[in-house]
Amino acid sequence: MKLANANQIKNMRSDGFTLIEILVAMAIMAVIGVGALSILNTATTTSNKIKVDGKRLNDVQRAFLLISQDMQQLTSRLVRDEFGDRLPAMKSDLQSSAPYLRVTRLGRRNPALLPRSNLEHLIYTIEGKQLYRISYPYVDGMVAENALKRPLLENVEAMKVQFYDGEEWYDYWPIDEGSEDANPQALPVGVKFELELTDYGKLERVFALSDRIEKSDRG
Repeated sequence: MKLANANQIKNMRSDGFTLIEILVAMAIMAVIGVGALSILNTATTTSNKIKVDGKRLNDVQRAFLLISQDMQQLTSRLVRDEFGDRLPAMKSDLQSSAPYLRVTRLGRRNPALLPRSNLEHLIYTIEGKQLYRISYPYVDGMVAENALKRPLLENVEAMKVQFYDGEEWYDYWPIDEGSEDANPQALPVGVKFELELTDYGKLERVFALSDRIEKSDRG
């Protein structure tokens, strides 16, 4: 009877785990957990980066798409400022602290069929590394308080616009402003629009315009 009890106790002891075995198992589970957490963290970081990069790319593409639509519908109509003074159809000042390009385009949307012109006067400018598109409801008698100032793109270091008259590229427009033979309605043959972004560097688009500058128009 005593021998049978001794064998039972021995068998009971052999069915359990030793402290070393438990510690080894815990260590293996810890390593597996750390590895899984690291993989999960990497996957989450990568997913967030893809979302951020994707949104940034969409913002850049959307901004250039809107610029392209504006450039393709430019009109040579003269406009008047809030004081009634006549302004050229296109005007740029890219050397100042707040560089801008001012144009007038056709095709202003009117889904409500309101009795208004289809012209839209626009200004592209940079303020605090932000590209803005400023739209005026009326092309004549422009009042800044009535303008719609829409942010297009952030982290913009610089904006550069060049104008092609059929022979040369210029950093300003009109090229003959102030001269007796100046044609304030003249538009360039082409426009090169360049944005320098903090993350993407320099991005450039060239737009061909329908208007042509004849020799007689340039004196």
